[in-house]
Amino acid sequence: MHAEHAEEPRSVAELAADPAWVVTRTGTTGQWLTAERVLTRDGHQRLVGLTPIRPGTVALMLWAGGEVVGHFRGSEAEACATALRWTAEFLAGER
Repeated sequence: MHAEHAEEPRSVAELAADPAWVVTRTGTTGQWLTAERVLTRDGHQRLVGLTPIRPGTVALMLWAGGEVVGHFRGSEAEACATALRWTAEFLAGER
């Protein structure tokens, strides 16, 4: 029962359409350097961040209290989907 969702970004450019995400870019090429979102629930805070590490590969990290508590590497589409899943899980109290 998996439905296609138009709101599921497959790129950082699409992710940036949500004002909760802060995307930094290089001044010369406009290529994105980081995409971050601060999550807050019940007084607890997490930071979700993506950064390109080599062509075709993006690193995704989840921080809690300055420590990395989740890490993923994959394509930009996979990293965006995982970031959204982690965000939903944290906000629902599951992560």
